Amino acid sequence: TNKARATMSSTPTASIAMVALLLLRSSGRSLCNAFQPHIAFSRRRHRPSAALFSSISKTIAQQLEEENIKIQESLAVNDIPRKFVPIPFAYHQLLIAKVESLTNLGIGICRVPLPSDSTVAMIDPHPDPTDVQHDNRGWVVFLPNVIPGELVKLKIYRNHKSYSDADLVEVLEPSPDRVEPRCSLFDVCGGCQYQHMAIETQRQWKTRQVSELYSRVGGLEEGVTYPTVLPALGTDETYHYRSKITPHYEAPKKNQGGLINAIGFKQKANRRLVDVPYCHIATENINEKLTEVRDAKFAEAKEGRLKRPSKGATLLLRDANEGVITDNNEWVTTPVKDLTFRLKAGNFFQNNPYMLPVMDDLVVDAARKPNGRGEAMSHLIDCYCGSGLFCLGSAKHFDVCVGIEVNDLAVQEAEGNAELNGITNCKFVSASAEAIFESEDPVVAQQDEGETTILVRDFPREHTTVVVDPPRKGCSEEFLEQLYAFGPARVVYMSCDPATQARDAKGLVGAGYEITSIQPLDLFPQTRHIECLTIFERKGM
Repeated sequence: TNKARATMSSTPTASIAMVALLLLRSSGRSLCNAFQPHIAFSRRRHRPSAALFSSISKTIAQQLEEENIKIQESLAVNDIPRKFVPIPFAYHQLLIAKVESLTNLGIGICRVPLPSDSTVAMIDPHPDPTDVQHDNRGWVVFLPNVIPGELVKLKIYRNHKSYSDADLVEVLEPSPDRVEPRCSLFDVCGGCQYQHMAIETQRQWKTRQVSELYSRVGGLEEGVTYPTVLPALGTDETYHYRSKITPHYEAPKKNQGGLINAIGFKQKANRRLVDVPYCHIATENINEKLTEVRDAKFAEAKEGRLKRPSKGATLLLRDANEGVITDNNEWVTTPVKDLTFRLKAGNFFQNNPYMLPVMDDLVVDAARKPNGRGEAMSHLIDCYCGSGLFCLGSAKHFDVCVGIEVNDLAVQEAEGNAELNGITNCKFVSASAEAIFESEDPVVAQQDEGETTILVRDFPREHTTVVVDPPRKGCSEEFLEQLYAFGPARVVYMSCDPATQARDAKGLVGAGYEITSIQPLDLFPQTRHIECLTIFERKGM
Protein backbone atom coordinates (compact mmCIF):
# COMPACT_ATOMS: atom_id res chain seq x y z
CA THR A 1 0.00 0.00 0.00
CA ASN A 2 2.80 2.43 0.85
CA LYS A 3 4.58 1.72 -2.43
CA ALA A 4 1.38 2.26 -4.34
CA ARG A 5 0.79 5.55 -2.53
CA ALA A 6 4.32 6.72 -3.24
CA THR A 7 3.95 6.11 -7.00
CA MET A 8 0.31 7.07 -7.28
CA SER A 9 0.92 10.18 -9.37
CA SER A 10 3.19 8.41 -11.88
CA THR A 11 0.63 6.20 -13.63
CA PRO A 12 -3.11 5.64 -13.48
CA THR A 13 -2.46 1.93 -13.05
CA ALA A 14 -0.52 2.55 -9.85
CA SER A 15 -3.48 4.49 -8.58
CA ILE A 16 -5.70 1.49 -9.27
CA ALA A 17 -3.34 -0.80 -7.43
CA MET A 18 -3.55 1.36 -4.33
CA VAL A 19 -7.34 1.32 -4.44
CA ALA A 20 -7.42 -2.45 -4.85
CA LEU A 21 -4.99 -3.07 -1.98
CA LEU A 22 -6.88 -0.76 0.37
CA LEU A 23 -10.16 -2.45 -0.44
CA LEU A 24 -8.64 -5.89 0.00
CA ARG A 25 -7.25 -4.92 3.38
CA SER A 26 -10.46 -3.28 4.63
CA SER A 27 -13.19 -5.50 3.28
CA GLY A 28 -11.65 -8.85 2.40
CA ARG A 29 -12.86 -8.72 -1.21
CA SER A 30 -10.91 -10.51 -3.87
CA LEU A 31 -8.30 -8.42 -5.62
CA CYS A 32 -10.14 -8.87 -8.90
CA ASN A 33 -13.45 -7.58 -7.54
CA ALA A 34 -11.79 -4.64 -5.81
CA PHE A 35 -9.88 -3.78 -8.96
CA GLN A 36 -12.86 -3.92 -11.32
CA PRO A 37 -14.60 -0.56 -10.58
CA HIS A 38 -11.48 1.38 -11.56
CA ILE A 39 -10.12 -0.74 -14.35
CA ALA A 40 -11.23 2.06 -16.68
CA PHE A 41 -8.27 4.15 -15.54
CA SER A 42 -5.60 1.96 -17.11
CA ARG A 43 -3.91 3.29 -20.23
CA ARG A 44 -5.97 0.98 -22.44
CA ARG A 45 -8.73 2.63 -24.46
CA HIS A 46 -12.16 1.05 -24.36
CA ARG A 47 -15.00 1.72 -26.71
CA PRO A 48 -18.06 2.96 -24.74
CA SER A 49 -21.39 1.28 -25.39
CA ALA A 50 -22.94 2.94 -28.45
CA ALA A 51 -26.39 2.89 -26.86
CA LEU A 52 -25.23 5.36 -24.22
CA PHE A 53 -24.34 7.98 -26.80
CA SER A 54 -27.36 7.95 -29.07
CA SER A 55 -27.50 11.75 -29.22
CA ILE A 56 -24.01 12.76 -28.08
CA SER A 57 -21.10 13.07 -30.45
CA LYS A 58 -18.59 10.26 -30.08
CA THR A 59 -15.94 12.94 -30.51
CA ILE A 60 -17.14 14.54 -27.26
CA ALA A 61 -17.07 11.16 -25.56
CA GLN A 62 -13.51 10.54 -26.74
CA GLN A 63 -12.43 14.00 -25.65
CA LEU A 64 -13.90 13.39 -22.20
CA GLU A 65 -12.12 10.06 -21.99
CA GLU A 66 -8.82 11.74 -22.83
CA GLU A 67 -9.49 14.51 -20.28
CA ASN A 68 -10.06 11.94 -17.56
CA ILE A 69 -6.81 10.16 -18.36
CA LYS A 70 -4.89 13.46 -18.26
CA ILE A 71 -6.51 14.41 -14.95
CA GLN A 72 -5.53 11.12 -13.31
CA GLU A 73 -1.99 11.35 -14.69
CA SER A 74 -1.55 14.90 -13.43
CA LEU A 75 -2.93 14.41 -9.91
CA ALA A 76 -0.29 14.20 -7.19
CA VAL A 77 -0.84 12.37 -3.92
CA ASN A 78 -1.30 15.64 -2.04
CA ASP A 79 -3.96 16.79 -4.51
CA ILE A 80 -6.39 14.12 -3.31
CA PRO A 81 -8.07 14.65 0.09
CA ARG A 82 -6.84 12.06 2.59
CA LYS A 83 -10.37 10.88 3.38
CA PHE A 84 -11.46 10.63 -0.25
CA VAL A 85 -13.02 7.23 -1.06
CA PRO A 86 -12.22 6.38 -4.72
CA ILE A 87 -15.25 4.16 -5.24
CA PRO A 88 -17.15 4.27 -7.54
CA PHE A 89 -15.46 7.27 -9.20
CA ALA A 90 -11.96 8.67 -9.09
CA TYR A 91 -11.22 12.08 -7.63
CA HIS A 92 -12.10 14.79 -10.16
CA GLN A 93 -13.39 12.24 -12.65
CA LEU A 94 -15.44 13.97 -15.33
CA LEU A 95 -18.91 12.71 -16.20
CA ILE A 96 -21.66 13.87 -18.54
CA ALA A 97 -25.23 13.54 -17.29
CA LYS A 98 -28.76 14.84 -17.62
CA VAL A 99 -30.17 16.70 -14.62
CA GLU A 100 -33.34 14.89 -13.53
CA SER A 101 -34.67 16.93 -10.64
CA LEU A 102 -33.85 19.13 -7.65
CA THR A 103 -33.71 18.25 -3.98
CA ASN A 104 -35.54 20.47 -1.49
CA LEU A 105 -32.07 21.88 -0.72
CA GLY A 106 -31.89 23.20 -4.28
CA ILE A 107 -29.26 20.67 -5.40
CA GLY A 108 -29.49 19.01 -8.81
CA ILE A 109 -29.98 15.24 -9.07
CA CYS A 110 -28.29 13.26 -11.84
CA ARG A 111 -28.07 9.51 -12.38
CA VAL A 112 -25.15 7.87 -14.14
CA PRO A 113 -24.17 4.26 -14.90
CA LEU A 114 -21.41 2.94 -12.70
CA PRO A 115 -18.01 2.69 -14.40
CA SER A 116 -17.11 -0.69 -15.81
CA ASP A 117 -14.87 -0.77 -18.86
CA SER A 118 -14.81 2.89 -19.87
CA THR A 119 -13.23 6.05 -18.59
CA VAL A 120 -16.54 7.78 -19.36
CA ALA A 121 -19.66 7.28 -17.30
CA MET A 122 -22.63 8.74 -19.18
CA ILE A 123 -26.37 8.51 -19.28
CA ASP A 124 -28.34 8.98 -22.47
CA PRO A 125 -29.82 12.51 -22.33
CA HIS A 126 -32.79 11.37 -24.43
CA PRO A 127 -33.42 7.80 -23.26
CA ASP A 128 -35.79 5.40 -24.97
CA PRO A 129 -38.24 4.32 -22.23
CA THR A 130 -38.52 0.87 -23.87
CA ASP A 131 -34.75 0.34 -23.68
CA VAL A 132 -34.00 -2.13 -20.87
CA GLN A 133 -30.71 -0.30 -20.21
CA HIS A 134 -32.73 2.45 -18.57
CA ASP A 135 -34.65 0.18 -16.22
CA ASN A 136 -31.73 0.63 -13.82
CA ARG A 137 -31.89 4.31 -12.91
CA GLY A 138 -28.19 4.51 -12.10
CA TRP A 139 -25.90 5.97 -9.44
CA VAL A 140 -27.04 9.29 -7.95
CA VAL A 141 -24.78 12.33 -8.28
CA PHE A 142 -25.65 15.66 -6.64
CA LEU A 143 -24.38 19.00 -7.94
CA PRO A 144 -25.40 22.65 -7.48
CA ASN A 145 -26.28 25.48 -9.90
CA VAL A 146 -28.19 23.39 -12.45
CA ILE A 147 -31.75 23.17 -13.79
CA PRO A 148 -33.66 19.94 -14.49
CA GLY A 149 -33.44 18.98 -18.15
CA GLU A 150 -29.95 20.35 -18.66
CA LEU A 151 -27.10 18.26 -20.04
CA VAL A 152 -23.99 18.99 -17.98
CA LYS A 153 -20.36 18.06 -17.53
CA LEU A 154 -19.56 17.50 -13.87
CA LYS A 155 -16.52 16.69 -11.73
CA ILE A 156 -16.65 14.27 -8.78
CA TYR A 157 -15.15 15.49 -5.50
CA ARG A 158 -16.71 13.13 -2.93
CA ASN A 159 -18.14 9.59 -2.94
CA HIS A 160 -20.60 8.37 -0.31
CA LYS A 161 -22.04 4.89 0.21
CA SER A 162 -25.02 5.48 -2.08
CA TYR A 163 -24.29 8.71 -3.98
CA SER A 164 -21.57 11.13 -5.04
CA ASP A 165 -21.10 14.90 -4.84
CA ALA A 166 -19.83 16.88 -7.82
CA ASP A 167 -19.01 20.37 -9.02
CA LEU A 168 -20.48 21.79 -12.21
CA VAL A 169 -17.84 22.13 -14.95
CA GLU A 170 -19.94 23.11 -17.96
CA VAL A 171 -23.56 23.28 -19.09
CA LEU A 172 -23.61 21.53 -22.47
CA GLU A 173 -27.34 21.94 -23.16
CA PRO A 174 -28.73 24.85 -21.08
CA SER A 175 -32.35 25.13 -20.04
CA PRO A 176 -34.38 27.93 -21.65
CA ASP A 177 -35.11 28.98 -18.04
CA ARG A 178 -31.43 29.66 -17.27
CA VAL A 179 -30.53 33.30 -16.60
CA GLU A 180 -27.28 35.08 -15.75
CA PRO A 181 -26.82 35.32 -11.95
CA ARG A 182 -26.44 38.89 -10.70
CA CYS A 183 -23.84 37.91 -8.14
CA SER A 184 -20.32 37.08 -9.31
CA LEU A 185 -19.95 34.85 -6.23
CA PHE A 186 -23.07 32.78 -6.93
CA ASP A 187 -21.15 29.69 -8.10
CA VAL A 188 -19.39 29.34 -4.74
CA CYS A 189 -21.42 31.22 -2.10
CA GLY A 190 -23.95 29.10 -0.22
CA GLY A 191 -26.28 32.01 0.47
CA CYS A 192 -28.27 31.60 -2.78
CA GLN A 193 -29.13 28.45 -4.72
CA TYR A 194 -31.37 29.70 -7.56
CA GLN A 195 -29.95 32.89 -9.07
CA HIS A 196 -29.35 30.98 -12.31
CA MET A 197 -33.11 30.35 -12.69
CA ALA A 198 -35.82 32.67 -13.95
CA ILE A 199 -38.01 33.68 -11.00
CA GLU A 200 -41.05 31.94 -12.55
CA THR A 201 -39.07 28.70 -12.70
CA GLN A 202 -37.91 29.08 -9.10
CA ARG A 203 -41.51 29.36 -7.95
CA GLN A 204 -42.68 26.48 -10.10
CA TRP A 205 -40.05 24.25 -8.53
CA LYS A 206 -40.91 25.40 -5.03
CA THR A 207 -44.54 24.51 -5.71
CA ARG A 208 -43.54 21.11 -7.03
CA GLN A 209 -41.21 20.44 -4.11
CA VAL A 210 -43.98 21.12 -1.58
CA SER A 211 -46.27 18.68 -3.39
CA GLU A 212 -43.54 16.03 -3.52
CA LEU A 213 -42.88 16.43 0.21
CA TYR A 214 -46.56 15.95 1.05
CA SER A 215 -46.52 12.75 -0.98
CA ARG A 216 -43.12 11.38 0.01
CA VAL A 217 -42.73 12.57 3.63
CA GLY A 218 -46.39 12.92 4.55
CA GLY A 219 -47.48 9.74 2.80
CA LEU A 220 -50.52 11.59 1.46
CA GLU A 221 -52.11 11.36 -1.98
CA GLU A 222 -52.76 14.41 -4.12
CA GLY A 223 -56.44 14.84 -4.91
CA VAL A 224 -57.41 12.35 -2.19
CA THR A 225 -55.86 13.34 1.15
CA TYR A 226 -54.47 16.71 0.07
CA PRO A 227 -55.55 19.20 -2.60
CA THR A 228 -53.41 20.37 -5.51
CA VAL A 229 -50.77 22.71 -4.12
CA LEU A 230 -51.39 26.33 -5.08
CA PRO A 231 -48.70 28.15 -7.10
CA ALA A 232 -45.96 29.65 -4.92
CA LEU A 233 -46.81 33.24 -4.13
CA GLY A 234 -44.28 36.07 -4.12
CA THR A 235 -43.82 39.75 -4.85
CA ASP A 236 -41.89 41.60 -7.57
CA GLU A 237 -39.06 42.38 -5.13
CA THR A 238 -36.79 39.43 -5.93
CA TYR A 239 -33.47 41.16 -5.12
CA HIS A 240 -32.52 43.61 -2.33
CA TYR A 241 -35.44 42.47 -0.19
CA ARG A 242 -33.76 40.93 2.84
CA SER A 243 -33.81 43.20 5.92
CA LYS A 244 -31.38 41.16 8.03
CA ILE A 245 -28.14 39.33 7.29
CA THR A 246 -25.60 37.66 9.58
CA PRO A 247 -22.18 37.32 7.87
CA HIS A 248 -19.40 35.46 9.66
CA TYR A 249 -15.66 35.60 10.05
CA GLU A 250 -13.27 32.97 11.35
CA ALA A 251 -10.56 33.41 13.95
CA PRO A 252 -7.52 35.23 12.56
CA LYS A 253 -4.54 32.95 11.95
CA LYS A 254 -1.20 33.83 13.54
CA ASN A 255 0.71 32.59 10.50
CA GLN A 256 -1.18 35.14 8.42
CA GLY A 257 -0.31 38.10 10.60
CA GLY A 258 -3.52 37.91 12.62
CA LEU A 259 -5.58 39.05 9.64
CA ILE A 260 -9.14 38.01 8.80
CA ASN A 261 -9.31 36.17 5.48
CA ALA A 262 -13.01 36.54 4.76
CA ILE A 263 -16.22 38.06 6.07
CA GLY A 264 -19.17 36.37 4.46
CA PHE A 265 -21.06 33.09 4.20
CA LYS A 266 -20.26 29.39 3.90
CA GLN A 267 -19.40 27.98 0.51
CA LYS A 268 -21.74 25.64 -1.34
CA ALA A 269 -19.34 22.68 -1.34
CA ASN A 270 -17.85 22.94 2.16
CA ARG A 271 -17.92 24.86 5.43
CA ARG A 272 -15.19 27.33 4.50
CA LEU A 273 -16.17 30.98 4.18
CA VAL A 274 -16.37 32.98 0.98
CA ASP A 275 -15.66 36.70 1.27
CA VAL A 276 -18.84 38.66 0.44
CA PRO A 277 -18.36 42.44 0.09
CA TYR A 278 -21.87 42.93 -1.36
CA CYS A 279 -25.03 40.81 -0.99
CA HIS A 280 -27.53 41.10 -3.83
CA ILE A 281 -30.51 39.89 -1.81
CA ALA A 282 -29.88 42.26 1.12
CA THR A 283 -31.37 45.75 1.09
CA GLU A 284 -29.27 48.58 -0.33
CA ASN A 285 -29.15 50.13 3.14
CA ILE A 286 -27.57 46.96 4.50
CA ASN A 287 -24.98 46.85 1.71
CA GLU A 288 -23.92 50.42 2.43
CA LYS A 289 -23.48 49.55 6.11
CA LEU A 290 -21.78 46.26 5.24
CA THR A 291 -18.90 48.12 3.58
CA GLU A 292 -18.39 50.18 6.73
CA VAL A 293 -18.62 47.16 9.05
CA ARG A 294 -16.19 45.10 6.97
CA ASP A 295 -13.61 47.88 6.81
CA ALA A 296 -13.80 48.34 10.57
CA LYS A 297 -13.48 44.63 11.33
CA PHE A 298 -10.53 44.12 8.97
CA ALA A 299 -8.81 47.12 10.60
CA GLU A 300 -9.47 45.77 14.11
CA ALA A 301 -7.84 42.46 13.17
CA LYS A 302 -4.85 44.13 11.55
CA GLU A 303 -4.29 46.34 14.59
CA GLY A 304 -4.92 43.57 17.11
CA ARG A 305 -8.06 45.15 18.53
CA LEU A 306 -10.54 42.28 18.05
CA LYS A 307 -12.53 41.61 21.23
CA ARG A 308 -12.20 37.83 20.81
CA PRO A 309 -9.06 37.31 18.74
CA SER A 310 -8.99 33.54 19.33
CA LYS A 311 -12.47 33.01 17.97
CA GLY A 312 -14.54 33.89 14.95
CA ALA A 313 -17.84 35.70 15.20
CA THR A 314 -21.20 36.33 13.55
CA LEU A 315 -22.06 39.90 12.67
CA LEU A 316 -25.55 41.42 12.56
CA LEU A 317 -26.98 43.92 10.12
CA ARG A 318 -30.72 44.62 10.50
CA ASP A 319 -32.51 47.26 8.44
CA ALA A 320 -35.21 48.87 10.61
CA ASN A 321 -36.92 52.21 11.17
CA GLU A 322 -33.91 53.33 13.18
CA GLY A 323 -31.47 52.55 10.35
CA VAL A 324 -29.15 49.57 9.90
CA ILE A 325 -28.44 48.25 13.39
CA THR A 326 -25.44 46.07 14.25
CA ASP A 327 -25.99 45.64 18.01
CA ASN A 328 -28.02 42.50 18.85
CA ASN A 329 -29.40 44.11 22.02
CA GLU A 330 -30.52 47.41 20.54
CA TRP A 331 -34.28 47.94 20.31
CA VAL A 332 -35.72 48.51 16.84
CA THR A 333 -39.18 49.01 15.35
CA THR A 334 -40.62 47.78 12.09
CA PRO A 335 -44.10 48.27 10.58
CA VAL A 336 -46.44 45.53 9.38
CA LYS A 337 -49.50 47.11 7.75
CA ASP A 338 -51.15 49.28 10.43
CA LEU A 339 -49.19 47.78 13.34
CA THR A 340 -45.74 48.60 14.70
CA PHE A 341 -43.55 45.89 16.20
CA ARG A 342 -40.75 46.62 18.63
CA LEU A 343 -38.06 44.01 19.25
CA LYS A 344 -34.37 43.56 19.93
CA ALA A 345 -32.37 43.67 16.71
CA GLY A 346 -30.88 40.21 17.17
CA ASN A 347 -34.20 38.47 17.81
CA PHE A 348 -36.17 36.53 15.23
CA PHE A 349 -38.58 38.41 12.98
CA GLN A 350 -39.44 37.67 9.36
CA ASN A 351 -36.84 39.29 7.14
CA ASN A 352 -38.76 40.15 3.96
CA PRO A 353 -40.78 43.34 4.63
CA TYR A 354 -42.39 43.15 1.17
CA MET A 355 -43.87 39.67 1.72
CA LEU A 356 -44.64 40.07 5.41
CA PRO A 357 -47.98 41.93 4.90
CA VAL A 358 -49.01 39.31 2.31
CA MET A 359 -48.13 36.53 4.72
CA ASP A 360 -50.00 38.18 7.59
CA ASP A 361 -53.13 38.74 5.46
CA LEU A 362 -53.21 35.08 4.42
CA VAL A 363 -52.96 33.85 8.01
CA VAL A 364 -55.54 36.30 9.37
CA ASP A 365 -58.01 35.65 6.55
CA ALA A 366 -57.70 31.89 7.00
CA ALA A 367 -58.05 32.14 10.79
CA ARG A 368 -61.18 34.35 10.78
CA LYS A 369 -63.08 32.60 7.99
CA PRO A 370 -66.48 31.29 9.28
CA ASN A 371 -66.53 27.63 10.23
CA GLY A 372 -68.24 24.93 8.22
CA ARG A 373 -71.63 25.91 9.68
CA GLY A 374 -71.17 29.51 8.61
CA GLU A 375 -70.62 30.66 12.20
CA ALA A 376 -68.01 33.28 13.15
CA MET A 377 -64.75 32.21 14.75
CA SER A 378 -64.38 33.95 18.12
CA HIS A 379 -61.30 32.49 19.83
CA LEU A 380 -57.71 32.22 18.59
CA ILE A 381 -54.68 30.41 20.01
CA ASP A 382 -51.30 31.36 18.50
CA CYS A 383 -48.69 28.70 19.26
CA TYR A 384 -44.98 29.51 18.83
CA CYS A 385 -46.13 33.14 18.68
CA GLY A 386 -42.75 34.90 18.81
CA SER A 387 -43.17 38.68 19.08
CA GLY A 388 -46.92 38.35 18.49
CA LEU A 389 -47.18 38.92 14.72
CA PHE A 390 -50.18 36.69 13.92
CA CYS A 391 -51.88 37.01 17.29
CA LEU A 392 -51.86 40.81 17.23
CA GLY A 393 -52.70 40.95 13.53
CA SER A 394 -55.81 38.83 14.16
CA ALA A 395 -56.93 40.50 17.39
CA LYS A 396 -59.58 42.81 15.97
CA HIS A 397 -61.42 39.86 14.40
CA PHE A 398 -61.70 37.74 17.57
CA ASP A 399 -63.16 38.07 21.04
CA VAL A 400 -59.97 36.77 22.62
CA CYS A 401 -56.50 35.74 21.42
CA VAL A 402 -53.84 33.84 23.35
CA GLY A 403 -50.21 33.48 22.29
CA ILE A 404 -47.69 31.06 23.72
CA GLU A 405 -43.92 31.14 23.27
CA VAL A 406 -41.10 29.32 25.08
CA ASN A 407 -38.75 32.31 24.73
CA ASP A 408 -39.31 34.63 27.71
CA LEU A 409 -37.88 37.66 25.91
CA ALA A 410 -40.16 37.11 22.93
CA VAL A 411 -43.17 37.02 25.26
CA GLN A 412 -42.06 40.32 26.79
CA GLU A 413 -41.79 41.75 23.28
CA ALA A 414 -45.27 40.46 22.39
CA GLU A 415 -46.78 42.01 25.51
CA GLY A 416 -45.01 45.27 24.76
CA ASN A 417 -46.26 45.20 21.17
CA ALA A 418 -49.84 44.70 22.34
CA GLU A 419 -49.49 47.75 24.56
CA LEU A 420 -47.73 49.74 21.83
CA ASN A 421 -50.63 49.11 19.45
CA GLY A 422 -53.43 49.54 21.99
CA ILE A 423 -54.59 45.91 21.79
CA THR A 424 -56.27 44.65 24.97
CA ASN A 425 -57.79 41.27 24.04
CA CYS A 426 -54.49 39.37 23.68
CA LYS A 427 -52.86 37.32 26.42
CA PHE A 428 -49.30 35.95 26.12
CA VAL A 429 -47.95 32.97 28.05
CA SER A 430 -44.30 31.97 28.49
CA ALA A 431 -44.23 28.17 28.25
CA SER A 432 -43.75 25.32 25.79
CA ALA A 433 -46.50 25.09 23.18
CA GLU A 434 -48.15 21.95 24.56
CA ALA A 435 -48.74 23.70 27.91
CA ILE A 436 -51.23 26.16 26.42
CA PHE A 437 -54.18 23.78 26.50
CA GLU A 438 -53.80 23.19 30.26
CA SER A 439 -52.95 26.78 31.23
CA GLU A 440 -54.50 27.96 34.49
CA ASP A 441 -54.06 31.63 33.57
CA PRO A 442 -57.47 33.15 32.78
CA VAL A 443 -57.72 35.40 29.74
CA VAL A 444 -60.06 38.32 29.12
CA ALA A 445 -62.62 37.95 26.35
CA GLN A 446 -64.45 40.88 24.75
CA GLN A 447 -68.14 39.94 24.38
CA ASP A 448 -71.37 41.86 23.70
CA GLU A 449 -72.23 41.92 27.39
CA GLY A 450 -68.75 43.19 28.29
CA GLU A 451 -65.49 41.66 29.44
CA THR A 452 -65.35 38.16 30.88
CA THR A 453 -62.55 35.78 31.85
CA ILE A 454 -62.07 32.27 30.48
CA LEU A 455 -59.49 29.47 30.58
CA VAL A 456 -58.01 28.23 27.32
CA ARG A 457 -59.27 24.69 27.89
CA ASP A 458 -62.81 26.12 28.01
CA PHE A 459 -62.59 27.81 24.59
CA PRO A 460 -65.51 26.71 22.40
CA ARG A 461 -63.89 24.19 20.03
CA GLU A 462 -66.24 24.86 17.11
CA HIS A 463 -65.36 28.57 17.15
CA THR A 464 -61.63 28.28 17.87
CA THR A 465 -58.73 28.57 15.44
CA VAL A 466 -55.24 27.40 16.40
CA VAL A 467 -52.38 29.10 14.52
CA VAL A 468 -49.15 27.12 14.47
CA ASP A 469 -45.79 28.59 13.37
CA PRO A 470 -43.09 26.25 14.76
CA PRO A 471 -39.33 26.33 14.24
CA ARG A 472 -37.74 24.34 11.41
CA LYS A 473 -37.98 21.05 13.30
CA GLY A 474 -41.79 21.27 13.27
CA CYS A 475 -44.24 20.56 16.08
CA SER A 476 -43.31 18.31 18.97
CA GLU A 477 -45.18 15.04 19.32
CA GLU A 478 -46.37 16.16 22.77
CA PHE A 479 -47.89 19.32 21.30
CA LEU A 480 -49.62 17.46 18.48
CA GLU A 481 -51.17 14.97 20.93
CA GLN A 482 -52.52 17.90 22.98
CA LEU A 483 -53.80 19.56 19.80
CA TYR A 484 -55.64 16.41 18.70
CA ALA A 485 -57.23 16.09 22.13
CA PHE A 486 -58.27 19.75 22.19
CA GLY A 487 -59.83 19.43 18.73
CA PRO A 488 -60.26 23.01 17.45
CA ALA A 489 -62.40 23.58 14.38
CA ARG A 490 -59.44 24.85 12.38
CA VAL A 491 -55.64 24.69 12.39
CA VAL A 492 -53.69 27.30 10.41
CA TYR A 493 -50.15 25.94 10.02
CA MET A 494 -47.34 28.23 8.81
CA SER A 495 -44.01 26.50 8.28
CA CYS A 496 -40.46 27.42 7.32
CA ASP A 497 -39.77 23.77 6.42
CA PRO A 498 -42.43 22.01 4.32
CA ALA A 499 -40.77 18.65 5.03
CA THR A 500 -41.58 18.73 8.74
CA GLN A 501 -44.95 20.34 7.97
CA ALA A 502 -45.78 17.40 5.67
CA ARG A 503 -44.80 15.00 8.45
CA ASP A 504 -47.10 16.80 10.90
CA ALA A 505 -49.87 16.97 8.28
CA LYS A 506 -49.98 13.18 8.19
CA GLY A 507 -50.78 13.16 11.91
CA LEU A 508 -53.45 15.85 11.63
CA VAL A 509 -55.16 14.04 8.76
CA GLY A 510 -55.09 10.84 10.81
CA ALA A 511 -56.62 12.73 13.74
CA GLY A 512 -59.71 13.71 11.73
CA TYR A 513 -58.68 16.88 9.89
CA GLU A 514 -59.03 17.66 6.20
CA ILE A 515 -56.48 19.73 4.31
CA THR A 516 -58.36 22.46 2.45
CA SER A 517 -55.47 24.58 1.17
CA ILE A 518 -51.67 24.40 0.71
CA GLN A 519 -50.06 27.72 -0.23
CA PRO A 520 -46.26 27.97 -0.68
CA LEU A 521 -44.81 31.44 -0.10
CA ASP A 522 -41.64 32.70 -1.76
CA LEU A 523 -40.29 34.83 1.08
CA PHE A 524 -36.70 34.33 -0.03
CA PRO A 525 -36.29 34.53 -3.83
CA GLN A 526 -32.99 33.27 -5.28
CA THR A 527 -32.76 30.75 -2.42
CA ARG A 528 -34.16 27.28 -1.85
CA HIS A 529 -36.12 28.36 1.24
CA ILE A 530 -39.90 27.92 1.19
CA GLU A 531 -42.52 29.08 3.65
CA CYS A 532 -45.78 27.18 3.40
CA LEU A 533 -49.27 27.88 4.78
CA THR A 534 -51.59 24.89 5.13
CA ILE A 535 -55.18 25.04 6.38
CA PHE A 536 -56.76 22.10 8.25
CA GLU A 537 -60.50 21.89 8.95
CA ARG A 538 -61.93 19.38 11.41
CA LYS A 539 -64.20 16.97 9.63
CA GLY A 540 -67.84 17.19 10.60
CA MET A 541 -67.80 20.99 10.92
